[in-house]
Parts: sequence; C-alpha cells; structure tokens
Amino acid sequence: HKAEGILKYSHNDAVQALAYNPVTQQLASATASDFGLWSPEQKSVAKHKVSSKILSMSWTNDGQYLALGQFNGHISIRDKGGSEKVLIERNAPVWTLCWNPSRDEPYDILAVGCWNGTLSFYQLSGIQVGKDKELGFDPCSVSYFSNGEYICLGGTDKKVGLITKEGMRLTTIAERDSWVWCVKPRPKQNYVVVGCEDGTLSMYQLIFSTVHGLYQDRYAYRDFMTDVIIQHLITEQKVRIKCRDYVKKIAVYKDRLAVQLPDRVIIYELSHDDAYDMHYRVSTKIQKRLDCNLLVVTSMHVILCQEKKLQLYSFDGMKEREWVLESVIRYIKVVGGPAGREGLLVGLKSGLILKIFIDNQFPIQLVKHSTSIRCLDLSASRSRLAVVDENTSVLVYDLNTKELVYEDKNANSVAWNTEMEEMFCFSGNGMLSIKTGSFPIHQQKLQGFVVGFKGSKIFCLHYVCMQTIDVPQSASLYRYLEKHDFATAYKVACLGVTENDWRLLAMEALQGMSLDIARMAFIRVRDMRFIELLNRIEQGRKTGVDDSLYRAEILAYQGRYQEAAKMYARANHVELAMEMFSDLRQFEEAKAWAEEYAKSKGDSSSVQELIHKQAEWSEEVNDYEAAADMYLKAKKFDRAINIIGKNEWTEKLVEVMRSLQSSDVRSLTLCAQYFRKWGQHHHAKATYIKLNDIKSLISLHVESHKWDEAFLLLKTHPEHSDNVYLPYAKYLALNDQFDEARLAYKNAGRPDQATYMLEQLTHNAVVENRFNDASYYFWILAKECFEEVTNPPHALTDQDQRMLERYHDMYSRAQIYYAYYFVYRCMDEPFRTVFPSTLLNIGRFLLCKLSDNAELPYGVSLAYVLHTLAKHGEQLGAYKLARYAYNKLQSLKIPAGWQDQIDLACVITRSKPFSDKEDLLPVCYRCGTVNPLNSHGDVCVNCGAAFVRSYLTFEHLPLVEFCLDPGISDHEAEQLLNLNPPEAGRLRAPQRPSAAADGFRETDHGDVQTLRFDDDPQEEMLMNMDDPFQQQMAVPHSAIIADRNMLRSLPRSEVLIRTSPTPALPNQYFRIMDPDLLIVMDEAGNFYEQDEFELAVLEHGHSPFTRTRPEGSAQPANAPNLPSPIAAAKNAAAFHQMQMGQMQT
Repeated sequence: HKAEGILKYSHNDAVQALAYNPVTQQLASATASDFGLWSPEQKSVAKHKVSSKILSMSWTNDGQYLALGQFNGHISIRDKGGSEKVLIERNAPVWTLCWNPSRDEPYDILAVGCWNGTLSFYQLSGIQVGKDKELGFDPCSVSYFSNGEYICLGGTDKKVGLITKEGMRLTTIAERDSWVWCVKPRPKQNYVVVGCEDGTLSMYQLIFSTVHGLYQDRYAYRDFMTDVIIQHLITEQKVRIKCRDYVKKIAVYKDRLAVQLPDRVIIYELSHDDAYDMHYRVSTKIQKRLDCNLLVVTSMHVILCQEKKLQLYSFDGMKEREWVLESVIRYIKVVGGPAGREGLLVGLKSGLILKIFIDNQFPIQLVKHSTSIRCLDLSASRSRLAVVDENTSVLVYDLNTKELVYEDKNANSVAWNTEMEEMFCFSGNGMLSIKTGSFPIHQQKLQGFVVGFKGSKIFCLHYVCMQTIDVPQSASLYRYLEKHDFATAYKVACLGVTENDWRLLAMEALQGMSLDIARMAFIRVRDMRFIELLNRIEQGRKTGVDDSLYRAEILAYQGRYQEAAKMYARANHVELAMEMFSDLRQFEEAKAWAEEYAKSKGDSSSVQELIHKQAEWSEEVNDYEAAADMYLKAKKFDRAINIIGKNEWTEKLVEVMRSLQSSDVRSLTLCAQYFRKWGQHHHAKATYIKLNDIKSLISLHVESHKWDEAFLLLKTHPEHSDNVYLPYAKYLALNDQFDEARLAYKNAGRPDQATYMLEQLTHNAVVENRFNDASYYFWILAKECFEEVTNPPHALTDQDQRMLERYHDMYSRAQIYYAYYFVYRCMDEPFRTVFPSTLLNIGRFLLCKLSDNAELPYGVSLAYVLHTLAKHGEQLGAYKLARYAYNKLQSLKIPAGWQDQIDLACVITRSKPFSDKEDLLPVCYRCGTVNPLNSHGDVCVNCGAAFVRSYLTFEHLPLVEFCLDPGISDHEAEQLLNLNPPEAGRLRAPQRPSAAADGFRETDHGDVQTLRFDDDPQEEMLMNMDDPFQQQMAVPHSAIIADRNMLRSLPRSEVLIRTSPTPALPNQYFRIMDPDLLIVMDEAGNFYEQDEFELAVLEHGHSPFTRTRPEGSAQPANAPNLPSPIAAAKNAAAFHQMQMGQMQT
C-alpha cells in the first residue's frame, strides 16, 4: 500500500470534523461555514452552507442520516443528500455527539455532549430521551462501544469515564494530566484509546469481572453492570432486576438476595414460599457504603469479608459481630441452619478450615490443611468435608474422625450431591469426575467449574454462563446392582436415571425377590404387567406357593422362555410350560411339551386343545387358510366354515360339505347358507338334499326363481304350498304378470292380496287414462264378486247381497270404461280408427248409462261424450241429436279452447233441420217401433224392451229376451230346446226387415215369402199373430213367458242362453229375430256379430271385453256348421280390408 490519494478537494475554511458513512463510501467534511459530502460515484463534492461553526459529526448506523453539532448549540440532522430533516436547539456549544451503533435498539439514539457540563440523548425525530445528565465538567469526546451498551466519556476533568447507555456513571477508566480531547473504543474489543491535550496517546484494556452468587438451584449474576439476573437452574426461568446503578457484589441465600451498590446494599426477598417462585421484591436497604472483598447474605444478616476480617451486619445496617482470623480468607460459604443462627464454612489461605455460627463469637476448627484452600463443600449430613487446594488436589475428610478418606488430583472445584450422602463430583482439566461410595470414579468431558450438584443435575459455571447438565447415574446404579444393594440402588435411581435403568433395577430386584423395591421401580416405569405379577407373587407367598414357580414366571415375563419351561419342568409343572408356549403361539414347542405331558399323564386331549388354539391364533394373524385347516383338524367345523365363507372359497366349502355326514345338521345348514349367499344354487341344492330338508329346498328354489323345480316338489309335498304360491305371486306381480299373480295369490290362500292388487291396478289405470285396462280390471273385480256368491236365490245372506251389489256396480263400470275408451281416443288422438256411426252409437250408449248413475265414474268426462255425440251426429245428419248435445255442452264447464268452437257449432246446427236422418233411427225388434236417437234410457219408447248392443259396433242386435215359466228349470228348458220341434208346430222368426234401394221390402216367413211395396211393419206383425211368441211380443211392457210347448217349438239355433256365473242369478234367454245374422257371446255375456268378433280376436289376440284368448274359433249359437279357422281368418281379413277402404273413402 503506497497510501496515495484518490481525490483531493478543499474548503475555504479550516476543516473541523470528518465522518465516514459506515455503510457506503460517502465522506462528510465540516468547516466553520459549510460542510461537504463526497462519494466515489460523484464527480464533484456537494457543499452546504451552515449558520454556525460545526464542531462534531456522526452518521447513523444505517448510513441514512448525518448529525452535525454546531457552536451555536444547534444539532442539525441531515439526510445523505445534505437536506436538513430535524433541528435540535441546545443552549451551549455541541462539542461532541455520537449515534448508538447497536441494531437491537428500537430506534436510533444520539448522545450529545454540550459545553454546559451536560450529557443528553435524543431520538432521530428530535425527541429527547430522559433528562440532561449533569457531568460537572465539559465533555470533549463521547464514543459508544460496539455493542452500544457502554459509553466512554472524556473532557475537561482530565478523566476517562465509563457510563451506561442511559448515562449512568459506572467507573473511571483513566486519569490524565491534561484535558482529554478524544476517546475511542476498539471495535468489538474491550480496549480504549485516549488522546490528551498534551499530545499523549494511551490505550487501556477493560476487564469486566464476573459478579455472581449461588445457593443450591438459584444463581444470580450481574448483566450490563447495572442489572441483576436471577436464574432458576432447574426450571431455567430468568428474572431481571434493574438496579440503575453500578452493581459491585451479589449474594444469594434461600429466599434472600443481596445486591451491593456503590453507596448502599439492597436486600430482596421472594414474594411467595413456592420453591419455583421467581418474583422478588425489596425487603430492606442498608444505606451505607460498605467495602468488601466478598459478600454473603443469610436470613437476617449480611456478612462482609475484608481480607482477614468477617463483619456481621443486620438488615438495619447495625454491625453486630466481627471475627478476625489468622490468615486471609480464600473461600466462604453459607451451609444453612436456623434463621439468625446459620453456619459459615470458611477456608483460609493458611489451609485452616473453620466453621462459624453467626450467633457465636468463636470459630470452630474443622480441619487443618497444609495448603491454601480454594474450594470447600459439606455433605448433606455434614459428616464429610470436600476440599480443593491450590495444588488442584481434591481431598475428602471424615469430620467425625478427622481422617482423610479420599484424595485425587486435577481439581479446581468440588460439590457434594445435596440429595445423596455418598456422592460428590469435582471438575478439572476439562473433565467431570463423579465419585460414589467406594466405587471407581466415573468421568466425562466438561468445560468450566462445578458449583453445585443436586440429584442428577450438575451446575457448571463456564466463563459468565451457568449451565445445568443432566448426568445419568447409570454407572453408580450398575455397581450397586452388582452388589445386590437394591435399596441404595433405588436411591441412586431416584437421583435421575434413564427409563431402561429403572427397568433394569426393577428386574434385578424382582429376580432377587426384593418385591418392595421392584414394585416401586415398576410403578415408576408404569409397567402394569409386572405390577400384576408382583401382586400374584405376594398373594402366592401368603398361601405357600413355591418361589420356583414364580421365578419361572419371571423368566417368562423377561422373554427367557426355554429357561422358564425348564424351571417349570423341575417344579413338576409341565402343563404350565405347555400353556406358556401356547399363549406365545409357539405351537410346535407347545406340542413337544404336550406330548411329554401326555406320556407322563396318559391324556391326549391337550394336543387337540393346542390345535384349537393354533387355529385361533392363525385367525388372529389373518392366516385364514391355515386357521380353517386347523379348525377342521380339531373338528370345529362351524368355525372353519365361517372362515371359508368370509373368504368366499367355494371349492373348499364344497369339499367340506361333501366330507360332512348327514347328521352334522348345523354345519351343513351353515354351508347351505353360504352357498345361497354366493348364488351357488346347485351346491346349495345338493346340501339340502343331503339334509333331506324339503322346506329349505323349496325356499332355495323360490329364492332362485326356479319355479318349475319348486312346483315339481310341491306335487309330492303339498303342505308347503304357502311357501311357494305367495312368493310366486309377488314375483309375477313385480314382473307385470298380474293375471298370473292374481291366480297365484288365490292358490296361496290370500284372495285379499289378489283383490288389493287388482284394486291398485284399477286405480292406476283410471288415473293414467288407460280406460281399456280399467274396464278389464273392473270386469275381473266383478268376476271375483260373483265367484264368492255360491248360495241359491232363496238362501242369500247379507254378504251375498253385498257381493251381488258390488258385482253389478263393477260390471257397470267395466262397460262404461270400455265404451269411454273409444271416446277418449277419438278426442285425444289425431287419427281415428273407429267409424263415426260407431262413435255415435257409443255416445248414445254412454249417455244412457251415465244418466242411470247418480255420480260420474272417476276420469269419465260428460263433456267428451256430448262433444263426440254432437260432432259425429252433425257429420252423419243427426242434427236434432247434435243440437241436443251442443245445448247440454253449453250448460257444462268446458275447456276454454272449446268455447268458441262449441258456440259456433251450436249456431250452425240451428240452421240445420230439426230432425235426425231416418236410417239412423233405431228400430225395436220386439214391437217394430222406430225410436228417436235422444231417448231416455237404452229401451224402446213403446214396449219398454231393452236394446241389446254389439260390444264392437254398439249397434242394436236382433235379440228379444224372454223368460221361462216358473215351473221350468234351466236344465229342463235346455233339454226342451235341444229337442227337434215338429214341422207343424215349429216357430220361425221372421227375417229382419230389409229395405231395398227402390223401396221394396222382402220378408221370409219360412214357408211363405212376400214382397211388399210399402214399409208398414204392422201388417207384417199381423201375419205372425198365430205364433204364441209373436203374440206376447205384441203386448208392451210385459215379459215374454215361454212354456214347455213354446220351448219345444223354438229352433235351438234361434235361442241364445246367457248362463249366469253364480247360482244367485237366473240364466237369461234371447231369441234371435234374424236367423241369418251370426251372433257370438263372450265370457261376460256380451254379444257380438261373429265376423266382427273374429276380426277383433285376430287383430288383438283376445276377446275385446274379457281379453280371453280362445283356443279355437268362436262358435256362435245359431251357426251349426262354421267355416274352418283359416276360412274365418280370411273372411275376417276381407271384412277388415272393406272397413279400411270405407274409412279411407
């Protein structure tokens, strides 16, 4: 380094101060009139004028602000650019100032020394911290140490002083012969350089000595020269006491703390009696300047050590006693005692060791050692004294015999264990040595001085830091265990050992049958197993059980199983060894001992029991396959089957099932249950067959829906019918086979379920507007009603009467819903599949039916019926009927969309003739009267005869009802009808009148055929007046009664018999007035023209109303020779094509 200049710049006046920025390379220079700021990145130096001479400068520790001290008393705080931020005004020249360099402070503090003899402190904002400190001289230099805790101050008093950062004077570092102009500490070290007016430079080293005190687990030491910190060595809690003055000495004793300040002694005491309390309060103050080398405090006194003298002062500051000893005091320690009568242990430089009681004027000599004393300590019982001398020797004296009992080298301090008499420790040469009884020393590395020993904790002072070190007492414990001294070993363990050492102590004490020590040790480690074992041992000892059994059990608890088994065998208890190995799941060992036991006792049941236990253990460890095999060997079939079932091993379960006997009912049943659960129908069936369990077999078939096999079994075992038919019915119902389900319910003896299901189906069909299905279900309900009536008319019960009423109601509803289905489809579907004439007939039929009912059936709309009548009546020319229907519609509440359409149609129909087309008017086949279309009731207005309609076209059929003479039974009437009537007496029905297009009317009377040019039916009726049937037909409103002669004379082909479904109702007889018309009848007694009926059956596959599927062609009563089914089908197809053609036209 050549020390060449980098830059040179000048001021107009003399340079008064320089200051480098601690963060950047910025340099500040000051003169009497200005100051400049230079930095390497700037080419020129920025200079700023000031109003007064600058005497001092200082940068903040972050380099952001610069403080200027001026002659006029102003302190100007500038930023890095030179702009003034804060101005502080003082009343004297600011000769020196300095910022606190510590970064731990919450804000920057500026120390300011003025030539009015004051020292003051300011924050960066200009706010003063505290009050001005009166110095008594003018400060010339103020400098902080690197940590910011202390300040060096020099000035006109020719001294260098050390003060705290708050301005409190601590001590004088140096005194010089002239003013001290500059004081600077060396960064991060305790050296101070002093510059004086006479041109001298001097450097001083500051040594901060340790001031501390210790008593048992409380340690107090000085911090920052003015504070006292008390540390609890066990809990590591710390408390700081701010004395705000220079702390010279500290002493601690129990709940007392004595702090010596330059002009007084303050006594503190604990606020509470708690051993861990750390709250101190001032008890008293001794307002005297007391100089001493050592300070000791007791419960009621303060003891000052001054070379060879000991002075006893009370807390009031009164000197009570003084001891003058023969040599300089090197060590003093309070060893406890009653309050006001405590004892002191004193070691002199001459080697004399004394014990002084503070209430006694005369010291007691304990030991006379040949070398100067360095450290002393008494044992817990005060029977032994440990000494460390200047030769680093440690010696232990027995105070009772005054003999030296132990000696060692390389020691600098010693401490007895306060909780154990025979244990002490000493330190030296970086090692810690622990001596217990007569055992060898245990050593480990340790830096510092041993100052206390409590339990397993050693208190070590290393420089100014007090450390608490946990030292396990394992080595001492092991040695006492080797000597089987369990009581002392327990005491050592209580000082502090690891959990493993406690367990070792417990085991050794247990093996030595020292049960009390073992119990306390096991309680310490919370081992409940061994505590229970101890309880058993104590109970067994009371009853006289041999200790060898318990020793064997102790070995087993320790895991030494082979040794335990041998001990059991020696005690003649082999079964206990076998039980032990089985509990341990060591089954091979257990079997070996079991075989030995079987040989000695002749009992092999124990081997079987072991197999069972092995199986249970295999199950616990989830080895299910081995567990199942073991259970099978042990003949525990149920357990084995359950394990196989849980794991779904089908093949294995089949093998087990086949190996079982039929007498193993429970196991086979369990196998069957698992097969059923897995859906293995074949294996479950084989199991039930092996068991001969017919009921379960049927239940299996039902569960698997194997209905054929179930019904096959039912043939040979009919007593189980309830178990088949009822589930079968439910199955059918769930699969929408309701008719079959209904029959199954009846076969199961549950007609109520069948009826309930049917009622639900009926309700759903009506709600869902499936009126054809509703008609069919109502017909089935009606059919069920008449099936329940079995009594003849003269023996009817009230229940029969109710069933008959219900039958008529259900049958009427079936007819209404059957007809309304066509109306509903016509109204709601865009395309029509029924002829308008048929819809007109249906409307008239429904209108007559609904007029007979007091209430409309649910879902049937009268508006729909009237609209159908009006629309198709108007279309076919039945204007009178249409006007009647429209008038009725206007009186009803109809949909809003219909209103305009109905009103318009009503007006249009009024413009039509008020009459119906003549060919639309129905003719009565009994009296020949032409009836109006809007007649009330479906009967003739003249004779009252009921019209019989076809249930496909709803046209009137040429049928006239007649009754039997009261003396003629149904059976006799059928016999008479089946007789061939004589030709002379045969009654022939006239042919149905047919009008030709030219107005001619042809009539066939059997042997006479006539052709008439008029349409007078009355003349035709007069021609048949010789016929008794025709004679009765001419009488209106009276029933036609057929006697035997009339029945014998009627051709069988002209008579239809509607057989009653129940004995409570008579059969009905009808004569076909047009023999050429073929008429058939369904199961419900409804009539159809044969061609239409066969066409409907071919189209739908069943009869229209009853939905019966015929096995052959329909057989009309008046057709002796019917065509074959193929011909009938052809005719039906031709008729269907003809209908479709007409509809398209």
